[in-house]
Order: sequence, then structure tokens, then C-alpha cells
Amino acid sequence: AGVSLDAVGVNVHAHVTPRAEFRRVAEGAVRNSFMHSFLAKGRLIYTHDPTIEALCARLVEMGGRDQRLQMLCAATEALPALYKAHKWLVTRDDFEYTALWILYAATPLAQIEVIGAGQLADREVIPRALRLNRPFFEIVYTDLLNTPKTRSRVQAALDAAEGYVAARTDSLFSPVLVHLAEVREARSCREIEDHFNRTFGVDGVTIACEYLADRGRIGRASMPMHLTKKSNIEVQELAFY
Repeated sequence: AGVSLDAVGVNVHAHVTPRAEFRRVAEGAVRNSFMHSFLAKGRLIYTHDPTIEALCARLVEMGGRDQRLQMLCAATEALPALYKAHKWLVTRDDFEYTALWILYAATPLAQIEVIGAGQLADREVIPRALRLNRPFFEIVYTDLLNTPKTRSRVQAALDAAEGYVAARTDSLFSPVLVHLAEVREARSCREIEDHFNRTFGVDGVTIACEYLADRGRIGRASMPMHLTKKSNIEVQELAFY
């Protein structure tokens, strides 16, 4: 295809990739996936095809739809860790384990910060987030690593992390809010999960719905369902509207 890429300091000359195959991989790479990061951080050395040059230039761009979906993915990854941190602080008074779960949440929180700034959330996402929002990530990351785990420090980190997500609720969970507003009726968690997985390739949306319901942004209900196709017994399934 007349393309030579210098990715992360390594010349990629192991094999020649046909132009159609390169285009398929580049255009099909999910934003912020390993393949997208690998290609976006590469450097186009030369090409005889101007469409390849334009394709490589677009790799560093992120459309609004992709940005919203990637932020939703990061948020649904951060929420379980924050719920666990809250549990261990309230029920066990275990500062070390609470700090560990907050540190687990630091990476998806950093992804939210970096993606929200329109940048690539690669493997160095926490250092990137520190440059963008140092005061916050010093509280939830740097200080938790380098200082004693006292109640006041751990509580401050948890409050900061939960407040960070709460302040960005509309932007983080807009795909969920828009979907439920469009359907205009209750949807079971299974139906919501199926829709987001099939349409956007996003999993774990139920935890986002739980979060929104806890804050009164959406309603929580139940819907009857059969355990099997031939079952005559109905059970109640969690639903949201």
C-alpha cells in the first residue's frame, strides 16, 4: 500500500499489509482500544495514497458519539470500585482496603478526564490525567499511594471521587438517559443491556442505571418475566424508566 508506520519508536516492517486490510483495521478500531492507540500514536513516514494520509490523520480525532460511549464505558467501570470502597469504609472501617478500591477506580476516572478533554486514553492515562487535573488526581491517586491511610485522608479521597462522578452525571450517562427518554416506558435491565451491547458494544449498563436511580434521575421498577420459554411461573425482573 506504500505505507510505512513508525509506532512507538519501532519501525513496522514485519510484513506488507494490503491497503484494503489496513483501511479495514484502522477504520474498525474501537476508539481508545489497543489497536486504535497503536495506530494513532504511530507516525506516517510516507505514502503514495492521499486517502491513507487522511485516514491516519482521522485516527487522532474523536467524534462526539464515540466520546460519549467511551466515557460511559469508563464510568461503568469506575462505579463498582467506588461502591466497594464505600462499603469497606462504612461497614468495616478498613482504610487500607478502601484505599485499594479507590486506586482501582483511579484508572477509569483518569480515562473520563482524558477522553473528556478529547485526548487518547492510552496505557499512560493516569499521568495524562495528572497533567490535566492535578489537584483531583493527587487526592485520589498520588496521596493514597504515598501517605498513611488515615480516615480523614481516605474519606476525602472517596468524597472527591464520588463528587467527580456526580458532577459529570449528565455527560457520563447521557446515552442511557437519552435511550430511556426515547423509549418512553420501562425497560428491563436485560433489555437495556441487550440494546447497548448490540447497538454500541457497551456492557455493564445496569450499574449505570442503578446509579441514576439512586440519585432520582430515572425511575426503578420491576417487570414480569419467565425463567424459561415454557415456564408458566413469572418472576420479577429489575427495570428502569
